[in-house]
Amino acid sequence: MSPKNCNSLLKCNNPKRTVFIKGTYPIMECTRCKHRYSPPPATGEAHIENVYNTDYFFGGEDGYSNYLDHQDLLITRGRKYARLIHQYTRPGQILDVGAACGFILKGFEMEGWTGTGIEPNKGMVKYGKEHLQLNLVDTPLEEFRANGAYDLVTLIQVIGHFYDLDKSLQVIRKHLNKQGLVLIESWDRRSLVARILGRKWHEYNPPSVLHWYSKKTLTGLMRQHGFEPVAFGRPQKKISTQHLLSYLKYRTANRVLRSLLNKIARSKFTNKNILYPPMDIFWALYRKKS
Repeated sequence: MSPKNCNSLLKCNNPKRTVFIKGTYPIMECTRCKHRYSPPPATGEAHIENVYNTDYFFGGEDGYSNYLDHQDLLITRGRKYARLIHQYTRPGQILDVGAACGFILKGFEMEGWTGTGIEPNKGMVKYGKEHLQLNLVDTPLEEFRANGAYDLVTLIQVIGHFYDLDKSLQVIRKHLNKQGLVLIESWDRRSLVARILGRKWHEYNPPSVLHWYSKKTLTGLMRQHGFEPVAFGRPQKKISTQHLLSYLKYRTANRVLRSLLNKIARSKFTNKNILYPPMDIFWALYRKKS
C-alpha cells in the first residue's frame, strides 16, 4: 500500500506541521489529508503498560475514578449499539476491542451476539471473566491472534489510542468475515466544541490519546485499509457526573475552582448521569470490501 495518507502510514512523505504543543507532546497535522496526531511511542507494549494501568481505571485524572461504577451506563450503551446496527446485520460473532472488563460487550451479548473482548489490562480482564462470565483476552489489538473470524468488530472510543495504527487495522481486517462490519465511536475533531476550545479541547490528551479524527479523515483511513462507509450518526451518550468532576479537578490549577468541585463531588449530584453533547462525538459503520 502506497503512503498516500499519513492517517494510514505515519511515516509517509507528505509534509507535516506542528499545530501546537500539549505538555511535552507535539500535536501534528498532515498538510495533505489533515489528519491530526501525536507521534506514536517507539515501544508500544511499554506504552500500553504505562498508560492503561490500574490508575487509568481507578485513579481519576485522565481516566476513571472507579470504572466499575459505570457498569449500567456501559451495558446500556452496548445494547443500544446492538439494536442500532440490527438493520445492517444479524447478530453473530463480535470482537470488542479495548473491552476493559466487558460492559459494552455484555450489552451486545444481551441482544443476541456471541463475542470476545480484548483488553491489555489484566485486572480488567480478570474482573470480566469472574463477574460477567465473558470471553476476554488480555492483549493489545496489535498482538491479537485468533483462529476464528468475526462478523463485527467494535471500537468504542478506542481508535484514537492505537500506538500502531496500520498494524491494528490490518489485524482487524484479517479477523473479519467477508463483508464483516467495523463499528467505531470517536470524538469529532471538527465538532463545534472542538473548534471553540481549540488546543484546550479535552480530547487533546497525549500520551493516552494519539489520534484525532473527523468523519472525513476517519473514512480516508478506513478506505485505505479496505473498508467502505455504510452509515454515520451521533450517539446519545451519557456520562456520570462523578467521572466529569474527577476530570475537571485534574485539569484545573485554580484552587477556588478545585475547592468548589470537591464540594460538588461530596454532594448527591454525583449520583446523576448527564447527556454528553452529541455534537462532539460520532459513530461510523464500515464494511470490509472484498
